[in-house]
Amino acid sequence: MWPEILRESLRDARRGWLWWAIGLLLYVLLILAFYPSIKSDPSVNEIMHKLPASLRVLFGEDLTTPAGYVGGRLFSLMPILLSVFAGLTGAALIAGEEARGHLEFPLAQPVSRRALLVGRTLTLLLLLLGLGLVLFLGTWAPGQVFQAPLPAARVLETAALHTLGAWVFGALALAVGAATGRAGVAAAVGAGLGTLLVVLHTLSGQVAALRDLAWLNPWKEALGGSPLLHPVSVTPLLVCLLVGAAFALIAAPFFQNRDVGR
Repeated sequence: MWPEILRESLRDARRGWLWWAIGLLLYVLLILAFYPSIKSDPSVNEIMHKLPASLRVLFGEDLTTPAGYVGGRLFSLMPILLSVFAGLTGAALIAGEEARGHLEFPLAQPVSRRALLVGRTLTLLLLLLGLGLVLFLGTWAPGQVFQAPLPAARVLETAALHTLGAWVFGALALAVGAATGRAGVAAAVGAGLGTLLVVLHTLSGQVAALRDLAWLNPWKEALGGSPLLHPVSVTPLLVCLLVGAAFALIAAPFFQNRDVGR
């Protein structure tokens, strides 16, 4: 039954997803449109070198090259945007539906709660992958026009790291919502933790304890591994995918046994 739940959930979410995709594409185009005006200006890098070390970790030090500019101005803030989308969407798919009284009807059908959880989890993953595709195409293709050409493979891998990084926090929000039925708490946990770990990544350049624990941060490879310059191992992608799936598995028994709608 979960394929039917997946189709219905995607149909219900398509309008909200479309607005996010349009907003994301416009944001990408706006950032890229400024590149031709600064790519030959060495004073930009002089300004970057004067920034605190924590900000240089996030935004980089060279905004005159396509990889430095796209990585520092565009992808550096993408984890926050994608975490917010993932957290809100993950919380809405079960806990949000329950708060609006829309979950009783599907559960009244011959559908197991496990199938419902699988369908909603896959919905979240596909919505995020769709945004990742928009991010890839919106960065790579217009980059050729705005004098910021980058190899398609590097942009695709970078977009995948960001997308699956956000998947971790979206799946966490969905799991918390399924286990507790509290949409606000679920959204705050998912989006809040995703954003907090971006901040901790920026501080890891100055705080040794955070640097030692950086391997636990899903954003480590996306923000600190220069994926626009170097090939990405499949390992961090698989780890993020599996961690998100594990959150859904952990939430399954809680969702199975609690009273929905009370």
